[in-house]
Amino acid sequence: MKELVKFILIVLCVFSLLGCSNNQKPKTAVGQVGRSDTIDNIENSERNIQDNTESETGNSRNSLENNRNSEESTVYEPVTGDNLTVAAEFAKDLLDENFSRLMQAYSYEEKMKAAMATDDTKKTVLFYNAEYGSFEDMKGAYALSIGAYQYVMVPVKCSAGNFNYQIAFDGNHNIVGFTYGEYAPKEPFKEDTIPDGVTEEEYTFASDGFVIPGTFTRPEKGSHFPVIILVQGAGASNRDESIYENKPFRDIAWALAKQGIATYRYDKRNYLYEGQMAKDVTVTIEDEIIDDVIAAADMVKKLEYADPTKIYILGHSLGGYAIPRIAVNLSYAAGYIMMAAPAEHIKDYILDQYEYLANADEKVTQEEQKQIETIKNQVKQLNSPEKIPQNKAILSAYKNYWIDLAEYNPIKAAEKITVPVLVLQGERDYQVTMEQFNMWKNSFQDTDNWLFKSYTSLNHFMMPGTGSPSSEEYRTRSHVDDEVILDIIQFIMEEN
Repeated sequence: MKELVKFILIVLCVFSLLGCSNNQKPKTAVGQVGRSDTIDNIENSERNIQDNTESETGNSRNSLENNRNSEESTVYEPVTGDNLTVAAEFAKDLLDENFSRLMQAYSYEEKMKAAMATDDTKKTVLFYNAEYGSFEDMKGAYALSIGAYQYVMVPVKCSAGNFNYQIAFDGNHNIVGFTYGEYAPKEPFKEDTIPDGVTEEEYTFASDGFVIPGTFTRPEKGSHFPVIILVQGAGASNRDESIYENKPFRDIAWALAKQGIATYRYDKRNYLYEGQMAKDVTVTIEDEIIDDVIAAADMVKKLEYADPTKIYILGHSLGGYAIPRIAVNLSYAAGYIMMAAPAEHIKDYILDQYEYLANADEKVTQEEQKQIETIKNQVKQLNSPEKIPQNKAILSAYKNYWIDLAEYNPIKAAEKITVPVLVLQGERDYQVTMEQFNMWKNSFQDTDNWLFKSYTSLNHFMMPGTGSPSSEEYRTRSHVDDEVILDIIQFIMEEN
């Protein structure tokens, strides 16, 4: 029996700085999740199964034709419900090889709909149904969130082997891809509940005509708390900055509230309005991050439980990179926390991330080398962003975005920050590395208002791990490390 595949993610891995491991290639993935030219796309779906399975699926051609003829006259009602419900039905139809219902009853992203209509997709389904044998049982579906996408896992037991259907949905509940992965029923886990003594309230703010919802987390008792506004990295991300089952921003919010510090976290604009933002060629980092941080801070400082003189900003990844720009526009901030923050333009380090992942198994495949060459070409264009055609996306952003960042030197801009700054870095972070941290440190370690902390075992999300770092460890249920939480608490309390 062939080796089972890993979950295929086509997400914004560079801007959100997640990274995707190439250590193990998939059997197959159908459809596409995200944009074809995403800057975070390390790992692409391998759709061409025909070369590997032509002999094994040759006998299925008549079956395809018979299925098509018998099902064409049937009209199916749309499958409705939440993503878990739809995914379970979708999995059943894949197992039943009910291709007519698959085409009629489900809502697909445009490219996925076209992919579902091809004979290659149908042959793929037939091949894996034959490989795994007769159906025996289907376990409960469960969901994982990555940025703007939700991935529903449907564990299936069959006579010749078990596997997971892994079905991806966009924010509009359209199916955007599916693949076959390693069998993994959801492990029993005590449901996360808000800690005793902590309460949360929903608050919404408006920014440039966009309505942005968020969560204000605070101690249950008391008032006039210092507040930290949490700012995500690049790409479409929800308020918890969810990565698989991990929720680093929620971890921080709950832990700080138990110690008398409030937080406000909100969904990113391009998470809520992804389609609109993706088509807007005028978008810059001001639109993606900075304007919303300012609007959120203006709202938060008016809240009953917030101390308006103690508003702090914590920026993770690209959010940390943007802090010097935020500081220019936020005169009343009491301090800043930069967590895994790049110190230089993405063009200066993104290629290193691709090459690291490609070499993780000590073998660079032809496809990996092709991806590296593509990134090299795109980085070259970023050296002269004014020459980029107006409607051409480079690393998933348009000309205006890159012209704006070409004029931005975060270290130079940070020289104007006079309030306290805490810089945090995981030493196992392969996305924003210690090299970036040391650029900040070398520039400001002798400046009284700057403080630097790094952690030997932590990754990009300030969660512990061992061995060579890769995106695979993000799949393990974890939490932001206690030492990071304590350092943030100490930083805030010493200033108050």
